[in-house]
Amino acid sequence: MKKLEDIPKNHPFKVPDGYFEKLPGVIQARIAEQTHVRESKPYLRYALQYALPVLILGVAAVIYLMPGTPQNTESLLASVSTEELVAYLEESEISTEELLDQFELNAENIEAIEDEVYSNFEGLEDIDELDLDF
Repeated sequence: MKKLEDIPKNHPFKVPDGYFEKLPGVIQARIAEQTHVRESKPYLRYALQYALPVLILGVAAVIYLMPGTPQNTESLLASVSTEELVAYLEESEISTEELLDQFELNAENIEAIEDEVYSNFEGLEDIDELDLDF
């Protein structure tokens, strides 16, 4: 087996003349070049990349979900059919007394309700013609 001392000492790499004398100047020149390059601001890039689309989606959602022109209660109730109102009142646990306590009925309102109720009975000859589903 060979010993380390028996191996000849030769230098396989050749260094150009004056390389180590020029090396500090070359390194400093590269560092100076990098400091003159304008540093990019990553937060601006992320703001445009992520925040802007989220902001646009948020504004679109608000516009889409915003109700149109505000409607008053009377126009909303007028848009609901009588059958739907009756079905809702039958399914709810609100008694007639509780329902009537919620409204202030004057003589005109009572007359209008009576006219509506009694108009359904006009023209009926026989009580058997009534459609009473209880």
